Amino acid sequence: MTRHLEAHLARELNRASELSLQDYDVLSSIAALPEHRWCAKELMLHLQWSYSRLSHHVSRMEQRSLITRATCTHGTGIDIVATNDGMKAIREATADHLEAVRTAFLDRLESGDLERIDALSHRVLEHLPGPTPSKGW
Repeated sequence: MTRHLEAHLARELNRASELSLQDYDVLSSIAALPEHRWCAKELMLHLQWSYSRLSHHVSRMEQRSLITRATCTHGTGIDIVATNDGMKAIREATADHLEAVRTAFLDRLESGDLERIDALSHRVLEHLPGPTPSKGW
């Protein structure tokens, strides 16, 4: 179900905007933050991506003027910063994307389903090895 739903949402997002689902993941993760920026290492953990994957995707997004890299404001490293074009793209894509999520997923749930999904998700995540935002690499 997860793969089919993600593929459907990716097609809907791409149909309605210039963003891929991965672009949306990056931009939506940093858009609400102060100055629209996030340390690459923290973003990598949040997205559950390898540093290599993040670096390559950031390069592709930079070529399209959606984001830029800047010196980290909190120590060493690189911050990923949404550009004006990136902020415009995420604002334009969000309403349609949220509508697609609602139509394809949320409208299919019955009373109590979200609570059960949340509880099950926490139970599964507690026992998974490897990188998680709370456990780190």
